[in-house]
Amino acid sequence: MGMALRVSSLLPGEEVQFVKKANAVVRVTEAGLKRFSHDQLMWTIGMHGSEAIGGQLHVTNYRLVFCSHFFNRATGRFSIFLPVISGVRDTSWGIRRQIEISTGIHQFTFVVWGVPALVAAIEGLRRHWSPDQVTWLAETATADYATLGEGLVPRRNQALSPNMSPLTCVGATGLMELQELSRPA
Repeated sequence: MGMALRVSSLLPGEEVQFVKKANAVVRVTEAGLKRFSHDQLMWTIGMHGSEAIGGQLHVTNYRLVFCSHFFNRATGRFSIFLPVISGVRDTSWGIRRQIEISTGIHQFTFVVWGVPALVAAIEGLRRHWSPDQVTWLAETATADYATLGEGLVPRRNQALSPNMSPLTCVGATGLMELQELSRPA
């Protein structure tokens, strides 16, 4: 079972629209993880240099929130704000069902069933943001930064270096993207 998104992790007025079991695909090096001894074979399933972090993808009226399972090598939670999403596309191939979410600075891949409905839902939710609403969301999220999640953090003995991995910064960079979007041109 994936980590639940607690009510205390929601912003004011935020409501969960639906939840999907999902895997967040991360680059092993970006997640600060050590390579598996057998990962040279991962290319056979389209995962060369990548790992699927199991969990749940929560779609709210403000953002996408991925919450990992506890049993992954990297655990945690991160947010993708709807107004900063620049593209949503079905990148499924073969029997693997996946969706790609793009923002100005990040690209996220999730392995998930029901991709067409998920794409339609995200597209519908992300298109209805006025500049005033984006500004409000940026201010609200900034004031309540702890709700965004800690990113994906390698479990003990997995880190390649003592430096923070890029995936631990996803919430902060996502908030910066939202703040930039809310600034007048």
